[in-house]
Amino acid sequence: MRKSLFFILILTAALGFSGCRLEAPEFVSLSFELVGEGQIFPGSGTKQYELGTLIELGAVPADGWKFSHWVGEVAENDASHTTVLADRDKTIQAVFSPTATGEIVEGPGGLIRQRANGTRVAQRNNGETDIEYIMIHAMSDAAVNPTNPYRIERMRAIFDEYGVESHYVIDRRGQVYQFVEDFLAGRHAGLGTWQGDPRLTNKMNNYAIGIELMGIGTEAEMNSVIGAIANSRIKPSDRGYTEEQYQALQQLIEYLRERYQIPRENILGHDDYAPGRKWDPGMLFDWKRIL
Repeated sequence: MRKSLFFILILTAALGFSGCRLEAPEFVSLSFELVGEGQIFPGSGTKQYELGTLIELGAVPADGWKFSHWVGEVAENDASHTTVLADRDKTIQAVFSPTATGEIVEGPGGLIRQRANGTRVAQRNNGETDIEYIMIHAMSDAAVNPTNPYRIERMRAIFDEYGVESHYVIDRRGQVYQFVEDFLAGRHAGLGTWQGDPRLTNKMNNYAIGIELMGIGTEAEMNSVIGAIANSRIKPSDRGYTEEQYQALQQLIEYLRERYQIPRENILGHDDYAPGRKWDPGMLFDWKRIL
């Protein structure tokens, strides 16, 4: 009996070492970073998590800042509270942006004096005395990011990509960013005519300040601009313009009109100057709010 019991114990131990051994859990690294000012939970830095763990994330902005979005593989990029799956090593960023203050701030990357291709932004022929018009535009990142089209840090990249630049950009919260100094002839108008004035034919850049509103037009206006697939992914709330933008635009226009003595009738849209070629600011823009 003792020999049998001893044999059973030996066999059990052997099986345990050979086929029933518990494997050590596998871990992955998740790095959490801040862009702007705020806090991220579970905290910034690199942390180890067991493979397959679902981690809850939270982003809390500092005073004067606002949560913008997450960068990385999270469940909801636009929600301040979301989750991330620890399925491999990855980096997650919480991006915060300043709240609108009514002040004009420099655009991300600073003022554009030299373009990405090395060319310089030309001065107006007669400096600020040439400023006679204000042209209203619309821009977004809808062609590339139709579900998240209004990230201000993407606007500089879009200017660089298309070889254009406007003097001001107004985001959805009404914050005004300046990208080009007023005395420079930013490339925003392009080819067009206005009221039969030969000075302005294809030369409006020398005479106008360009203001971009972050906005997207109607489905019909945008199909030829961003394509049907991207157009179908635009949220209804992302079309048109916000109350905060109208207020900021009105203040900016009054400031520019007073500084450069611009008559109200010299405020026009890109689609006024280049009808058929340009759609913006389009049918959803309420001109009564600024004229």
